[in-house]
Amino acid sequence: MCGIFAVSLPGNEAGNLVLEGLKKLEYRGYDSWGVAIRQDSGEIILRKDVGKIKDVQIQFEMSGEAIGHTRWATHGGVTMANAHPHQVGKVTLVHNGIFENYLDVKSKYQDEGMGFRSDTDTEVIACMVNDFLEKGMSVAGAIRHSAEVIQGRFSLLVIAEGFPGIYAARRGSPLIIGRGETGTFIASDIPALLEHTNVVNYLDDDEMVHIEGNKAEFSSLISGDVIEKREVAVSWKAEQASKGDYQHFMIKEIFDQKKTLRDAIDHDDEKLHEAVELLQKSNGAYFVACGTAHKAAMCAEYYFAEISGRKINVVPASEMPSFERFINDKTAIIAVSQSGETADVLEILERGKKAGAKILALTNVESSSMARLADVHIPINAGPEKAVASTKATTAQMAILFLLAYADAGKLNLGREILSGTASAINDLINPRYENYVKDVAGKILNQKSLFIIGRGSLFPMALESAIKIQEVSYIHAQGFPAGELKHGPIALIEEGVPCLVLGDDQDTLSNAMEIKSRGAHIIGIAPKRAEVFDDWLKVPDCGQAQSIATIVPVQLLAYYLATFKGLDPDMPRNLAKSVTVK
Repeated sequence: MCGIFAVSLPGNEAGNLVLEGLKKLEYRGYDSWGVAIRQDSGEIILRKDVGKIKDVQIQFEMSGEAIGHTRWATHGGVTMANAHPHQVGKVTLVHNGIFENYLDVKSKYQDEGMGFRSDTDTEVIACMVNDFLEKGMSVAGAIRHSAEVIQGRFSLLVIAEGFPGIYAARRGSPLIIGRGETGTFIASDIPALLEHTNVVNYLDDDEMVHIEGNKAEFSSLISGDVIEKREVAVSWKAEQASKGDYQHFMIKEIFDQKKTLRDAIDHDDEKLHEAVELLQKSNGAYFVACGTAHKAAMCAEYYFAEISGRKINVVPASEMPSFERFINDKTAIIAVSQSGETADVLEILERGKKAGAKILALTNVESSSMARLADVHIPINAGPEKAVASTKATTAQMAILFLLAYADAGKLNLGREILSGTASAINDLINPRYENYVKDVAGKILNQKSLFIIGRGSLFPMALESAIKIQEVSYIHAQGFPAGELKHGPIALIEEGVPCLVLGDDQDTLSNAMEIKSRGAHIIGIAPKRAEVFDDWLKVPDCGQAQSIATIVPVQLLAYYLATFKGLDPDMPRNLAKSVTVK
């Protein structure tokens, strides 16, 4: 959550470059934005505002150094005063994360007569750094001493009057250093850097860096000792992180699935067998994930049970603390995450690692915190995903998990064959004529306040995921249920005209569909065959055990068109951000 960007380079374009970098990071937060630039005189000036940054058209004063932030509000409402950067004395600072004990520190400063202009935890950090600076410490020393006080995960950027360069520090929240020929960049996510460089250093936990021009000096946030960092070439390209001719990232990323499904399954056997060996050596395993990734993991529970006969527990990361007593050196923890930076998941992995558990991570970012923490990491190869509502990363996760289940069963080639057929079928499915069918259905239910989805087997998690997609971008109240549970309570919600998505065409599910249709529901079938009970039908290919992967694609399209027909921005839903790096 929150986008961070900084530039130090010769010339005078730093402020404008930071503004453009923040626009590329707006999917991480779009409540407010701000930029701080260091003028030639040494004075640090701020420009900030509430609202989205994507339409901001201003020219910044000449500057060779600047830092910026686009905010997803946690502490304090969406106001000018709460927008970053925050400035106290000589220190100007932006922050991603949560300073859990900030009220105790704030109270201490208030008792000493310090006044605060915002409601944020970030201003308290700026106050601390400035306090230590006034006591004679260097900027790096002031940041290190402040880090000792902060409880919680954070990433920080600091510039200070009278001290050249930009300082950055990290504990649990991502920061990436981009190495240009004449200048250096800092960002919270790779896409913001791709226009400038594909050579990066990754800042690890409890590390900091001081950049000035093309120089970057890394050190320990704990001891201050100098650290040597490896330069890494990033494989993503700038055009992958752009919309191209599409109106929104969400629709582009839905269409990207024509390619990303094939990329996801294009792993060498050795990496997949390494992951399976980790599972087979375990005595008990857990899938740990959040949100949409959790629904992909729920699908994988069915894959492993049905394909390889392995039982794997699935627990949302926020609920995992109740089960940590069962984690030991014989346990495998499988983390599923698009960003690889999800705070709830990382905390479980860190504690699991201390208990001796082995970690398998599936992420979309090979350099992510989860990837580096894992014993085995499998990249899902979806490329940059910038719409907040996940589409291509979801199906890529499901494809990898499906492959792993077949590898666990000793039938990897058969799994590849099924997925290859699924990818081809989805490639044929997504076309303009099919889009028109989806648009027609979206138009019929556009003004409904509630919508229900049912599915059975691995389509039950897809009913839950369908509800998430529709909720996220169209703001229609949507709920998913196991088809067989309707008679045990949910059927009381059915009334005349309420739309119900029915995933699948097996006889039991169709029987459930008839039950709700007889109570007035409008039935929208998403299945390979048209059934008499369907009032509307969105055809999907018959993909056998991979049916869940094919079935979610038309729901993604339906959610997209529900949003756009309502005049909403599907890329940036209200109250949401792409990468949840705070608890």
